[in-house]
Amino acid sequence: MFFTKKNRFITISASALILVVLFVVSIFGWLYKVAQQNIIGKWQTDTFQFAQRVNHYLRMSEDAVAFSAETLNDMLSNGKSHEEALAYLKSETEIYASVISDNETGVYSYFRGKYLDGSGWDAPSDYEPKSRPWYTAAIGSHGKIALAEPYMNMQTHKMMMSVSRLLADDESVVSMDIFLDGIQEMAEDAVQMGEVNAVIVLNENNFVIAHSDKNLVGTFLSDTDFPLKADETPYKVVLDGKECTVFSQNISGGWKTVFVLANRTLYSAMTKVYVISSVAILVAMVAVFFVFGLIVRKYEESEMLSQELQAIADIYEAVVKINLKKSVLNQIQRSPLSNSFFPGTLAEFKTNYKSIVEKISAEQSHEILKNFLDFSTLEERLSGVKSISQEFMDSNNRWVRLRFIVVNRNEENALENLILAFESIDEDKKRQEKLRRRAETDMMTGVRNRGSGEALIKKAMAEGRSGMFCLLDADKFKSINDTFGHSVGDKVICAIAEAMKKTFRGSDIVFRLGGDEFAAYSEGVASEEIGLKIMERLFNNINGIDIPELKDRKISLSVGASFYPATHEDSFEAMYKRADSGTYESKKHEGNAFTFRADES
Repeated sequence: MFFTKKNRFITISASALILVVLFVVSIFGWLYKVAQQNIIGKWQTDTFQFAQRVNHYLRMSEDAVAFSAETLNDMLSNGKSHEEALAYLKSETEIYASVISDNETGVYSYFRGKYLDGSGWDAPSDYEPKSRPWYTAAIGSHGKIALAEPYMNMQTHKMMMSVSRLLADDESVVSMDIFLDGIQEMAEDAVQMGEVNAVIVLNENNFVIAHSDKNLVGTFLSDTDFPLKADETPYKVVLDGKECTVFSQNISGGWKTVFVLANRTLYSAMTKVYVISSVAILVAMVAVFFVFGLIVRKYEESEMLSQELQAIADIYEAVVKINLKKSVLNQIQRSPLSNSFFPGTLAEFKTNYKSIVEKISAEQSHEILKNFLDFSTLEERLSGVKSISQEFMDSNNRWVRLRFIVVNRNEENALENLILAFESIDEDKKRQEKLRRRAETDMMTGVRNRGSGEALIKKAMAEGRSGMFCLLDADKFKSINDTFGHSVGDKVICAIAEAMKKTFRGSDIVFRLGGDEFAAYSEGVASEEIGLKIMERLFNNINGIDIPELKDRKISLSVGASFYPATHEDSFEAMYKRADSGTYESKKHEGNAFTFRADES
């Protein structure tokens, strides 16, 4: 009987020991998976952030080409000459030299059958633009921004690439060459921490644009040297006899960034945690069930956090997690703006969101923001999509983008967990506005250039806004250049522009046509009486110009003006001809002269 009980005790003890061992092993398995996913999630985020930096590096040049393309398209439609187009390209090259620094070599174009270079490069006689990669890449992209195949510049030993775009006539192209050494520096910096074995940037043809190993830059990465999996990340490979994990992220133009980490390095910290946890669990067997429950809970939280990280596609200044099922919200990352949005519970927010919107946003953004934050229509708006966004101006006149991101849905496919992310886009908006203003401004005088000025007048006319149009021409300006030099001539042009700024209202359209010719459109001026008062003010300002180099010589203007509309079917061209006829008539008189023209005679 004793033997039987002993055997039973041994059997029960052995069974219990086996169960404990299996239990401990299962706990270690859970722990290993949680730690592995956290590490993988961290490196996926690092790869994504590196890709965003590369994207930002390229975006400045892409934006510059896009802005230049818009102006050149306008010049094409208005029949501008090659000389005018070349002058614009030179002006843009000077602008981008300051905005984009030394990352680019200037803007050039194949414009209506002729190669024009804004940096002043004289193409040799046998240079054929249509056979160049920048041209063929733009043709193949059908109006979208094209990234030509990068190449190694043999003079600078740096990687370069052309960014180009096809213009509206389906033949002309605008392009810019950029250096890619900044991307190479990013790749080299990323491996200096010692955890990453290699960082690679490839184009769609697996051409190595940047590599932490400089010797591989400019080569093609073959599958035998490095297997690439297009639709899977992360994945494992064996390189030089070592097991490695590869993280990749797609970026613009079909490019991708690749991080390579040796598994031994990748999981070294996890191995230490695993051993310490094993000893702690074996020593403290009494706490096994508690630890097991804690790990399960941590695993579930880690799984949910991983889903949230995967759903977020950018770095936001504030992130709010919303559980619709439980009507609970949790600010994962706080900012003053998000605190204003969510002062209490989700139910309280749903009740008071309209008043909150009026408090934190500019008046012009009230309605769009109220509609965006209306939870009653959220299910419908997020049907079939992972996220929706809305840009608005906050109460401090800063641009902000709000984005709803779907984290998961329940078994009935109804929304269950969401992320509401706040992103400040004020700097991007300001940068775009700065580029736009530069593109529309005459660099010498600071008033608008011809393209933007004429466009604004045509827009006003299309909207039925009447007014007075003036053409101004400096008298005997050529003799000023010949007698006193071009530098003095430039001072005269700038002084005339300043006199026009003082004369016309801020809402008037003042611009330089080119050379010593200017124009202005005064909206709402419909009588010769008011027009004469404006001209008297202008001539007084012109008479007050003091340029010492001119000595006793005075500046005078010949001005022609016409009113819009003059007829039922009036046009910009007809109005321009009337004013030009008036200018011609004013030229017949000495000193400042002004002539109204109701017709072209």
